[in-house]
Amino acid sequence: MRSRHEGIGFHVVMAATVHSDPPYAMAAQEVIDEVRARVRHHAADVLQHCEAFDLPSVQDRCARALSRVRSLACDPPLRFAATVVVDLLPDDQAAVVVLLAAQRKQALEDTLRRQKAQAIAEELADPATALLYMLQGEKADWSKATEDKAASLARIFAQYRPPHPQGSEYALVEVVRQFLDSFTEPEPKRMLYELLAGSMRAANRPQQAVSVEQLMDLSADPQEVL
Repeated sequence: MRSRHEGIGFHVVMAATVHSDPPYAMAAQEVIDEVRARVRHHAADVLQHCEAFDLPSVQDRCARALSRVRSLACDPPLRFAATVVVDLLPDDQAAVVVLLAAQRKQALEDTLRRQKAQAIAEELADPATALLYMLQGEKADWSKATEDKAASLARIFAQYRPPHPQGSEYALVEVVRQFLDSFTEPEPKRMLYELLAGSMRAANRPQQAVSVEQLMDLSADPQEVL
């Protein structure tokens, strides 16, 4: 009888016991034929959903299903139950070994592929790492990249924001960045840099003030950034 696996079947030995007393509503051979057909049908219905890797479990499941007392549709009803022994013939046993080895190999390959994909996803979650990955790609030839393509890529990375919450300080930095971007002329931006640097000096933070002044100089001369 066929199993859940295409091309692999179970070798089944069944024995039925009639639990009704004679006389029967049909001849003895008819009883044998009807009971055999019913037992085979119920066994096949169970075994077609079973995997061939664990014979003891298959045996228990099939025996439990066939041990239940059933009745033939006759008058008076003829009650019967069955016992079953499930096994595999040598060819089917060999096929199970091959199939199990293939499934183990596939499971290992799937696990390694998922681990690799997860590692790449975690690594590329950092925009700087993602940019480096793109620049070092096998097909990446940035010597032929147009200015529009490079500018478009720069805008994409500039607009990147971490997917998880970063707290109020990061939100404040974002607001300040948007505020600075709202000025198209350099003079208003320079005034804001000076105010920020002055506030840092007043708060006794000279190092941060120097950093802001350096950024102010860079914003005034974009060529120095390249």
